[in-house]
Amino acid sequence: MAHSLVPTADDTRTNATFEDLMWALSRPGQPRDMSGEGFWGLAESLLDRECSFHCEDDASLSVLLAATGARPTPLAEADYVFAAIDAPAKVKALASLRIGSLAYPDDAATLFVPARFGAGQRLRLSGPGIKDSVTIDIDGVDPAFWQMRAKAIRYPLGWDLYLVDGKRLLGIPRSTKIEVL
Repeated sequence: MAHSLVPTADDTRTNATFEDLMWALSRPGQPRDMSGEGFWGLAESLLDRECSFHCEDDASLSVLLAATGARPTPLAEADYVFAAIDAPAKVKALASLRIGSLAYPDDAATLFVPARFGAGQRLRLSGPGIKDSVTIDIDGVDPAFWQMRAKAIRYPLGWDLYLVDGKRLLGIPRSTKIEVL
């Protein structure tokens, strides 16, 4: 039986979304327009039965994430975390995110957060992938989050962050230094 090597529409869509994710992380602080909107398309391109996830405050998204074959797990054990962090209590809970180990820094969590770009807290980003620095404005993220992130990340240990504003995506890898202005 011959197998077709032509990608399906699903393959094409998830590959494009994966490319959006990689582009955003390699160019910290530069928003990228995605082909889809929200968390589902991002999760669909990343999650499978070998992954775990934690989803806060969105039961319908949790059902979709579980349909990928990925396992729902407590926050401290999850590979992928989908959470709003618009209140101090939510920020405090994220202190338990996996940061990897020196032997396996890639065993860290990846955090996906809803946000609004162009308003709110002003941040200066610097580090790999950024020429000099870039300044961004992020709303919908509790200001305490940036201080918690600074304490949690000890490169190469730490977690990568994706901020999602509708159809726009902004990546902040663990290697990025953030200065709150």
